[in-house]
Amino acid sequence: MKGLRFISVFVILLLLSGCLKTNVLERLSILVAIGYDAKEDNTFKVTAALMESQPDVKDMNRTVSVDAATSKGARRKMNEMLPHEIANGQLRVILLDRNIFRLKMLNEVDVLSRDPAFGDMVMVAIVDGSVQDLLTYPYKNKSNIGVTVNSLLDHNMKWNWGPLMTLHEFTHSRDIHTKELAIPMMKREGEEIALKGVALLHGDHIVGEATPREGYFLKTMKGEKTSFLYETVIKKSAMQASGMAQFLAMNDGKDEVKVVFHVIQSKGTIKLLDSQNIKFDVNLHIDMDIQEISERYSFEKTGAVEALKRQLSKELTAHLQQFLDKLRKVNSDCVGFGEKYRSLVPHTKLENEKWREAFPKSSIQGRVDIDIIRTGTIE
Repeated sequence: MKGLRFISVFVILLLLSGCLKTNVLERLSILVAIGYDAKEDNTFKVTAALMESQPDVKDMNRTVSVDAATSKGARRKMNEMLPHEIANGQLRVILLDRNIFRLKMLNEVDVLSRDPAFGDMVMVAIVDGSVQDLLTYPYKNKSNIGVTVNSLLDHNMKWNWGPLMTLHEFTHSRDIHTKELAIPMMKREGEEIALKGVALLHGDHIVGEATPREGYFLKTMKGEKTSFLYETVIKKSAMQASGMAQFLAMNDGKDEVKVVFHVIQSKGTIKLLDSQNIKFDVNLHIDMDIQEISERYSFEKTGAVEALKRQLSKELTAHLQQFLDKLRKVNSDCVGFGEKYRSLVPHTKLENEKWREAFPKSSIQGRVDIDIIRTGTIE
């Protein structure tokens, strides 16, 4: 009797397992990157970069473009063009063109975030130009464009000035309404693809752009660790107050000096000084390694390093203040001043749209303090 019962259970399990859908690697088109170009009729040109896992195929890389009204519709059309079913589990990058913001068509990205096949750590970036062109261009030195774009973003988001923007961060920031988005922008230039800056958003609109230097400031204020090779040009006429001018060893007739330093580490602190009038103080502390100075500088003399510190602190404070003023002018609180205010002022009425009205009128003062850890190469 027990033997009969065991056989019955075994047969049932065998039948049930036969109904499960199995994914054999050799029968899948693995999705690595997907991009959206929005069109004026509120449809998309959707382009996918895939890897075919067939062992007998020399070129395992493939790009496919379709016209579709929705992401699900694009997936269906792509499956009709491919020898194997698309597998979403390895998706690493979502690329968007500028028009998707202008035409208010971001809901399709929200749809992707609700798909369990897409992980929260999928990276999001904006393409300056056509996404289709960037993904389908016949590159001579890139074996898989999806892998190339993923590596570019991963490197610059983790170790350089590119702000971290994942699918989770993208949807979360849009939901809370007190923190705007700052999304890395890339562009194809011939055979190469490079990050060009950061798109600053107000709601679902691109309202401005930040330079790589400002991207570094943004990451530091948000508490994201990053290194950065910083270049600045200092007018000699501006060096008198700091005392830097007296340590220049020779006068080559030029009216400016170029300084390059590497940021070893930096820390940003934001303080709310006045909740009634909404006044913030932003302080950045930077440890740096001087890499180059375009004129010979007498580091060995007493006071030379201190004079350089004063001058660089003044220059970087001005750069930071310009960025803070830009954020208020375009009304893009991508740093999270609204979140800071809300955490310190209980029961505030300045939430959502009311904060967006208040932010441009706020006062934000920036200051940069530096420590020179090493004096490196002199040009």
